Amino acid sequence: MRKFPADTVSALNLVRIAARDIVALEQEQLPRLTGLVILLPNFHAVDLMGEALCESAGASSLLLPRMITLTEWAEGAVLGREILPDSCRAALLYQALRERKWFADADLWHVSRELLSLFDDMARQGTGLPASYPEFVALLEQAYRTRAGEPLQFEARLVHELWYAMNLSGDGRVDSVTAYHLRLAGLADNASSPLYAVGLSGLTPMEQDFFRRYGERQRVHLYGCGGEDPADDLSQLVQAALAPMEVLNKSNAPSPAREEGANAKGACYDLRERATEFRQRCPASPLSGRLELLEAHSLEQEAQAVDSQIREWLLAGKSAIAVIAQDRLVARRARALLERGQILVADETGWTLSTVAASAVVMRWLDAMASRFHHLDLLDLLKSPLIFADWEGGARKHAVYGLEQLVRRHSVISGLHHYRGLAQREGAEDVLTLLARLDQAQARFGARKRGLAAWLASLLESLEVLGLRQGLAQDLAGEQLLRLLERLQKELGQDQGLFTLSEWRRWLDSQLEAATFRDTGITSPVVFTHLGAARLRRFDGVIVAGGDAAHFPGRGKESAFFNQSVRAQLGLPTFEQDLRQMEQDFTSLLADCGTLLITWQGRKNAEPNLASPWVDRLEVFHQLAYGEDLPRRAAEILGEAADILPPLPATARPTLPPELVPVALSASGYNSLMACPYQFYARHALHLNELDEVQQALEKKDYGEHVHAILHHFHQHYPAISGCDRAEMELALRDISREEFRQALESDYLARAWALRWDMRIPAYLEWQAGREQEGWRWHDGELWRTRELELEGGRSLTLKGRIDRVDTRTDDGEAAYAVLDYKTQSRPGLQKKLETPGEDVQLPVYALLLEESVVEAAFVPVDDEGVKTVEQEDIYALSKATGQRLSELFNALYQGASLPAQGSEQACAYCEMSGLCRKDYHDGQ
Repeated sequence: MRKFPADTVSALNLVRIAARDIVALEQEQLPRLTGLVILLPNFHAVDLMGEALCESAGASSLLLPRMITLTEWAEGAVLGREILPDSCRAALLYQALRERKWFADADLWHVSRELLSLFDDMARQGTGLPASYPEFVALLEQAYRTRAGEPLQFEARLVHELWYAMNLSGDGRVDSVTAYHLRLAGLADNASSPLYAVGLSGLTPMEQDFFRRYGERQRVHLYGCGGEDPADDLSQLVQAALAPMEVLNKSNAPSPAREEGANAKGACYDLRERATEFRQRCPASPLSGRLELLEAHSLEQEAQAVDSQIREWLLAGKSAIAVIAQDRLVARRARALLERGQILVADETGWTLSTVAASAVVMRWLDAMASRFHHLDLLDLLKSPLIFADWEGGARKHAVYGLEQLVRRHSVISGLHHYRGLAQREGAEDVLTLLARLDQAQARFGARKRGLAAWLASLLESLEVLGLRQGLAQDLAGEQLLRLLERLQKELGQDQGLFTLSEWRRWLDSQLEAATFRDTGITSPVVFTHLGAARLRRFDGVIVAGGDAAHFPGRGKESAFFNQSVRAQLGLPTFEQDLRQMEQDFTSLLADCGTLLITWQGRKNAEPNLASPWVDRLEVFHQLAYGEDLPRRAAEILGEAADILPPLPATARPTLPPELVPVALSASGYNSLMACPYQFYARHALHLNELDEVQQALEKKDYGEHVHAILHHFHQHYPAISGCDRAEMELALRDISREEFRQALESDYLARAWALRWDMRIPAYLEWQAGREQEGWRWHDGELWRTRELELEGGRSLTLKGRIDRVDTRTDDGEAAYAVLDYKTQSRPGLQKKLETPGEDVQLPVYALLLEESVVEAAFVPVDDEGVKTVEQEDIYALSKATGQRLSELFNALYQGASLPAQGSEQACAYCEMSGLCRKDYHDGQ
């Protein structure tokens, strides 16, 4: 086996060197190189390697060798052993942990995954555990540098016992890592052609052993596969800047600074010494024109910077642009900005499968069943476009809308049988069909324990019943999800373990968290990728998004078992090794790309956010060596663009086209117009009123509706109580009240408090009613629905409508006089304040106008006060006529294009659901 150090880490130079050697060594085979195998770190490097081979051979085309990754090459080798899938291994570990009852409340699936990761690391490194448990404890004591206490002994027992339980199962099957090593061994034993490897990194001991064994039979040539020291100036600069302080040079020669002690001053001198030595070897900065920095003020600004730079490069003709997505939040926002501008992105980093809409709708289905079809879970599920994909056109939307209206109108919280009862009463056939399919799909599940594969079969069958399988199959992410579920079902078919529904559900969650969705259907000059995947690739420009200390290089993932020093003692990979590999990849990336821009946010959550230590070290080193700071982009990247944007209006002031002016209006709509014209515009012209909420507990407004209904039923039976026994009237009113609150009490125990509250008000109300009858008033009608046509200009009209709570009558001078009353459960002082300014609150004047009779009195009746006393509107007759005239004038103005400004008072804005549209509070604060 021959190992060739690369004279540079540049991808282009490394590939060219390898290509020249391959052509020289295989000269007799030209132009047919099909018998060779070239191992590359990824398939993106194939084109680059092919071009280099043709260039070195001086030919326009060649019959190229097989170019493949080591993993893919091994995958095609014959194994002759059955593989135990990782899903089965996790299930076996889970069952072992469950039987031993070592973790009372822990997530055993998480513990199983951590153990599998640990066991796989041990297998990759070719390490094992001592056969004796006491020997293993002694090894851990030495690694931890402490005596074996209870926590250490528990960790040792857990790992040692389960390691041997998994590796001595004796069923003949092997895990995926062992299968990989066996396949590599088979390839080495059957070596039949020379082998070339270019740019492979992070080779495990077992992979290194494969190359050694292969080299015993055939020629093996390795190029840049061992992390050799770079020779080009740029790479040496990066290495010198990022190397640990105690590493002074290749020879590690001592210096006065080191002899004096490794303190902060010595460390600074160490870096200064390196910088001075490097300047002497390389007078001109290799970073000049290659590296720029940008410190943004916010996530949005960082994403906009990425978006702007990519657009600039595309306009300049760059055809290979990469974004190293260290901060996924910034990358997602930048991708959204690019796609909004019709720039598609090839995202190689992918998305966790649990975050895509296809997985979300499956989990909503399981959530809906778990919550007994709670209305929020159910409606959330049914509004997905993936469900009932076998229905035509808008059939699903129509059925779901009908169900939602039923649920909200009747405040039904949960239960398919409750929804079905409502649909049957109202004859909603499409809703009944929808509910029947949900019931059929739910029947595929049961409460008894079963295997993971059986639970998956139930899930897939239920998706078929719901038309979800068809919808998922038409979606790219959904198709990948179905393939995952089907593969897991097949893999787990022989597993004998039994699991509850909740255990299976947690397992499924973990599988979706571990799986990745990648959209492979997009080809674009803009690629979102990660640092390791950029090796041996050529880019015109690269952006590292998220170049802060938290993301670049990051802190690594801590294992649940063994800290980093113990892992090093046991021969397991550590974050320090990962960090060295990331440094090599970063150095290679900087050498390969035309220009590198590193962005980060200077502050997060109002706190300083430090830049990456690599960025700091490069800046300090460059300043010490060349007396110049690295170039920084201005943070205010949108300053020029912001100047051409139109200024925001001080307040929203829309106007209505004639076709949107309402032709009918209620008293509450009139009040809305008076309180805030913009509120009226949004509620009654655009019909953006919020949907009715499903009440899970009785609220104050529901209490008021119950009281209204009670009093209406009572006076229908007893229009007058004068001359009746007061105790008998009180008993009758209590009986009606009890029946009215009965249904509310069945669904909400706390409704009892509201019922008792009203029960305490009954004597006061009857006292007020008796006094009113002594004044000559008699109950005439209630819940009276009236309309009235108001003539407008241009032959138009407006229909005024409303429901009057109560109308009383009496005889004045031989003529009938009327009073309109409105029951209120508000306090009397608050009602008095409403009527302080005549005409400001229009409810009573509108009711008087609607009655079209001789109304001499209009009043609010605060029935919830301890003592009932009316709050009268003065001069109601004249006020009602003026209110009608003003309404006509307002609507004439609307038809003529009058604006509807957001000018509500603080009280009107306090509970207005349209504040997010008008943003009056935002503009007032400017």
